[in-house]
Amino acid sequence: MDGVIVDNHIYHYRAWQALAKTYDLDLNEEDYRNHMNGRTIGEVVRFLQKNASEEEVKRIGIEKEVLYRNLYQPFLTPTKGLWSFLSNAQEHKIPMCIGTSAPKENVSFTINGLGIGHYFKTILDDRSVTKGKPHPEIYQKCAQSIGLPNEQCIVFEDALAGIEAGKAAGSKVIALATSHERSALNADLVINDFSEINIQTLYDLF
Repeated sequence: MDGVIVDNHIYHYRAWQALAKTYDLDLNEEDYRNHMNGRTIGEVVRFLQKNASEEEVKRIGIEKEVLYRNLYQPFLTPTKGLWSFLSNAQEHKIPMCIGTSAPKENVSFTINGLGIGHYFKTILDDRSVTKGKPHPEIYQKCAQSIGLPNEQCIVFEDALAGIEAGKAAGSKVIALATSHERSALNADLVINDFSEINIQTLYDLF
């Protein structure tokens, strides 16, 4: 969802920056891109604060996501070409699922805010996984939820850990260059946004 449906990387990073000052956490943008983006909130908090308790993880996580939503609310917008792409995929009866490590509050904020929930057969959030990316669990469950083997699925990702997870699941991966330079994205196809692809592009991957 994040970095794919919406190009919101900078707002997540700004929220973490604010929290880093509050809690004296060691944070830089390179760490965010390479070690935090795509992970569960618990994994991120423990990356920043190694000995964080369950209570601290929960408190910091909730605070960060509230801050993120407040920061991004005025700028919430879909990635270029998204609506047209989703509509086209739906017309071709391609089942779609959202798989994200984000909490349900962020999913509701994004999906309801954009009005795109009707395009997706299923939506899986951080409650659906026990292992964050690069573990393939989230994409294995996505495939199961739409009734297809992973080998017949395409994963859209922006995070390095997410690309690794999609490949580990056995799926093709299309990477969006929203969080990283194109040269850093080791995927089957790299795009800037959804205006660069169509349904034929998906078939061509196979």
